[in-house]
Amino acid sequence: MNTETRPYTARSGTVRNATAGAPPTAGAPPRERLRKADAVLDALGTRVVAGDYTAGEQLPTEAGMTLTFGVSRPSLREGLKALERKGLVESRARRGTVVREKRHWDVLDPDVLRWMAAAAPDEEFLIDVVEARRIFEPAAARLAAQRATPAQILRIENAFRGMVASLPHDVDACCLHDLAFHDGIIAASGNVLLIRLTTAIRTALLSLFRLSADARVSYESSLAEHGVVAEAIRHRAPEAAALAMQKLLEGTMRDLRPAFRPRRATTHQATKTRPRGRKAVAGRP
Repeated sequence: MNTETRPYTARSGTVRNATAGAPPTAGAPPRERLRKADAVLDALGTRVVAGDYTAGEQLPTEAGMTLTFGVSRPSLREGLKALERKGLVESRARRGTVVREKRHWDVLDPDVLRWMAAAAPDEEFLIDVVEARRIFEPAAARLAAQRATPAQILRIENAFRGMVASLPHDVDACCLHDLAFHDGIIAASGNVLLIRLTTAIRTALLSLFRLSADARVSYESSLAEHGVVAEAIRHRAPEAAALAMQKLLEGTMRDLRPAFRPRRATTHQATKTRPRGRKAVAGRP
């Protein structure tokens, strides 16, 4: 009989990688079990998001996963419960733990966003991000033009200057300045819900900024659009700021589409050759 108490759950923050092959530690103290549960959460979450396990697929048995991850059953169950709370899996009677469809995932959860950023670019999700931005960022730019303090306007303009100075030699730095530019506009809007939402999806935004068929050409072509937004906010022109942001985001969608064209063909080919009806094998991580 297992005497471990279970008042703890896996954290949702930074986690460590699982170490396969280590013997399960059924008598581990709560803190050690929590660390091991986090490692299970991270390993399985990474693989579900990467597509190693597909929607409707059953995860390996508990016995197999305890051997794979070198953890006790209580540690494994804590990790699986944390994964279930994030919407990636669900426990089903007589079927074990099954992967859920993406529409059930908590895509604003920091771990889920981190796993998605580490996986191959997800066209559907990133286009969803752009569509959401096209809804709220023009409104945020309008509010920023009305409410921004001089210091906030300076922050927006400094981010834009950083983008200009970074090209053409440092595209990654340009992406970071781009993120700061949009963060600055959201902050200047003064709307706490928009600020919280943008903070939650920063990882996705940075992935989006970095993704382009030719990032250098993409950013050079959009600098003028960023400049128009910054100028409208500086001149306290709400409608001009909203229209400029709308145009900028239309350009983002324009630049994003070519980045996925080769991947669509690759994904289609992989789907044709991948065997169907893959079953879970005990111990397969």
